[in-house]
Amino acid sequence: MIDVQQADGVLHLVINRPDKKNALTRSMYEALATAVNGANEDSQVSAMVISGAGAVFTAGNDLDDFRARATDDNPRPSAGLAFIETLMNCDIPVIAAVEGLAIGIGTTMLLHCDTVISARSATYKTAFVDLGLVPEAASTVTMTLHLGARRAADLLLLGEVLNGDEARECGLASRVVEDGTAVAEALALAQRLASKPREALRASKRLMRAPWREQIKAALERERAVFSERLRSDDCRAALDRLARR
Repeated sequence: MIDVQQADGVLHLVINRPDKKNALTRSMYEALATAVNGANEDSQVSAMVISGAGAVFTAGNDLDDFRARATDDNPRPSAGLAFIETLMNCDIPVIAAVEGLAIGIGTTMLLHCDTVISARSATYKTAFVDLGLVPEAASTVTMTLHLGARRAADLLLLGEVLNGDEARECGLASRVVEDGTAVAEALALAQRLASKPREALRASKRLMRAPWREQIKAALERERAVFSERLRSDDCRAALDRLARR
């Protein structure tokens, strides 16, 4: 369900589960993490693109996975957060190409990408509170860094929905393109990056992220603990049950 394509120094990862709006399962997170880690160590890869199959980026975490973790007496560590950690530790530039839905971790993962190419009608939403949960993927810090505290509150507390133009205006997206062209634009940009000296790119990215690295890592761990508690809460279980009945 994760298609991996590599050509001319660019690795292209495609989230491919269109029948479920590209919702992410444990095995998909693990495949993404493996591919990102491999690319980071591969001297033939200088840039990476992440996109979704069809007209959707991803509807976020698979709700059946949430339900299983909520009722498991001994749940395994979150595969989604393990994937986020690989993005945090990736030294090569990562470009996201967003068409359609980017929900939950579909939005928060973008905060660990270097460039986000958004289709104009893309939809961004982080409705963690509505599910009885809390933000994840270090978004309590990264979203504030990218968008500012007021706008971060709109997204993380109110669950406000943004389109592509609004995402660009507030800093969530780097640029907006016409629907259906985000992947092509992202791949073209990745080719530009891949033509540059690889080690200079990697060193530059490390330097740019160094001032916030420890702060972001600490946020990830704080959120991990509280998210795990909230996942087992009555609020969360009731919200998941309501969604299951739809």
